[in-house]
Amino acid sequence: MKKNLFFILFILFNIKFSKSQDNCIYNNTVFGGIYNLTKILRPANSPYSQAFTNNIGGTSTISFNFCKVPISLCGNERACIDSSKAGSLAVNEIVSYASNQLNIGYVTEKLGITDCLAGGNYRHTNFYLKCDPSTDFKVIQVQENPICTYNTYISSKVICRECLYNCSNHGICNVYTGDCLCDSQTEGLGCESSKLFISSSDSAPEETGGLINIYGYFGNITNNAQILIGDKLCKNPISGPPNVWNTLQCTIEAGSGVKNITFQDNNGLSTLGINLFKYTPKVYQCLNNCTKISQGKCDSSTGVCECFQGYSGLDCSAQLNSNNNTETSVTNNGSSIISNQNVTYSINIYSLVEYDINGIIINEYILYNNWNYTTTITNSTTTPTPTATTTPSITKSPLSNKQITNYNQFISDRNCTIRYTIEEIKDQPVRYSFAGVDFRVDPHSIKITVSISNYKYQSGLNFLQLRILSDVNGNQTQFDSCGNTIRNETEIGTNGITTDELSSNIITISKDSKIFYGRFLKNMLSDNRISYLSTSLIYKNSTSLMVGLNMPHCIHECLIDPDFSVLVSPPPIDNGDECESTSSRKWFLYVVIIVPVVGSALIVILASIIFKRYRTNLKIAAAALKPAKLNKI
Repeated sequence: MKKNLFFILFILFNIKFSKSQDNCIYNNTVFGGIYNLTKILRPANSPYSQAFTNNIGGTSTISFNFCKVPISLCGNERACIDSSKAGSLAVNEIVSYASNQLNIGYVTEKLGITDCLAGGNYRHTNFYLKCDPSTDFKVIQVQENPICTYNTYISSKVICRECLYNCSNHGICNVYTGDCLCDSQTEGLGCESSKLFISSSDSAPEETGGLINIYGYFGNITNNAQILIGDKLCKNPISGPPNVWNTLQCTIEAGSGVKNITFQDNNGLSTLGINLFKYTPKVYQCLNNCTKISQGKCDSSTGVCECFQGYSGLDCSAQLNSNNNTETSVTNNGSSIISNQNVTYSINIYSLVEYDINGIIINEYILYNNWNYTTTITNSTTTPTPTATTTPSITKSPLSNKQITNYNQFISDRNCTIRYTIEEIKDQPVRYSFAGVDFRVDPHSIKITVSISNYKYQSGLNFLQLRILSDVNGNQTQFDSCGNTIRNETEIGTNGITTDELSSNIITISKDSKIFYGRFLKNMLSDNRISYLSTSLIYKNSTSLMVGLNMPHCIHECLIDPDFSVLVSPPPIDNGDECESTSSRKWFLYVVIIVPVVGSALIVILASIIFKRYRTNLKIAAAALKPAKLNKI
């Protein structure tokens, strides 16, 4: 018997075994998949019947069924030989699986005289069921080899494996393995996840619109593909071949403002790029129109003020002077600080947020106070990396006009690297060109650059937001030259965040005649392509505000480049003459007001005395002067 069992194992050739079945349900725990044989059952009185011929010319007919249904011909379950019309199941069924095959073996013991000497009085019946999606049930081959071992090869669709979600109508199901072959626009075990995303877009003139390129991944688009810019149809879409990403080209009509981009294609697939398309205005406005025509000129093609000599600032409102007390510094935890006298402004990269298409936060990673300091470069010289107990070198060399400090962080579960660079501008303005915009950063300002690389999104529809926290400190009471208290209130301005006519998003924090400016260019680089950057106000209170920089779905790198500065309003004239002249004006008012009042009172008193003393004489004189009445005619 042991030899026969060994032989059965041998003929099943490298097939993994499992005993996971319940009557008609067979669970392939090795390769996956569930087989339900109820669809191929036969009635007890009409089992399957198959004739076999062995290698010496003998013939036998085997009756068989599935799922423990009795065979009425012999009273046995599953299988019996017609020559004996009797038998008993000596052992349970032996079940094994291949990747696309179910194998069932039965051992039947002969009752009465021995007629199966080669099998040691046992008969072995083996069924090999393979997938055929076009056949309900078909015996394709039978073989008695060796004697008393009956091998039956069957094809049936009940052995075919189902694919998850039926491949979501976006793939081909491999019924032999249960795997989906997804189309170019989807992925996942059941093709349930969209691969589509929009990374960036060209802009178009407001007056004419025109041909634009939209960058991202769109797969092999179909004739049903549709692109919307806002609510306008972008006509005649053409797609380049899909790779890591591909390009859509279409023609948009004239319009204005910032718009969402919607791409829709086969079987309901779509993706959305929020605020990724911008109509280019013919003329950009400058902040506060550069204050006065004598202080600066607006470059209407860029929206950047060109300040005349003696003036500086984003709107040319500040006068340059040799006594500028503004200083910049950085800390080892990534804070940038701009201070002027008793007022200190700080800038911190606070967090990185992943949003879904509905504006719901999916992930937020706190970056504040978690930066790894790497290098400080002053006058092209790199300082040694500090230890945990040191801080970055803050060298104030007059020979160097910039000091650069570098930091980084790694978000392990997103496989994302964030690099953060702070540039301290010293005594001379520095000109930059970034994402198609030329601009100048004034002395004693801070410019930062943030690079976000290889972020793994949870969905192709999600996007990132970088949050920046700015606050102000300085509560010392100040007095003017006359000893009067200067109002020490803080005013925060955010109107520049939502103004489309400006080329930058601008925030301001005003305190003690000092104005802190934060400029966020509306252009950024998404995978090395110019893309639109919008800004949102997260919150503000009496001393701080947090803004969110809304970035598109970058695959390789998002790169942004804001800058910050503090301007000092002209101080009040500090000399005693002003206070003295003010006192003189007050004295003059007292004289002008009091003297006429006193004089009037004296006149009234003198008149009263004269009237009492000469009252009788005055009455006689008045009577003499009274005219006679005229008689009526």
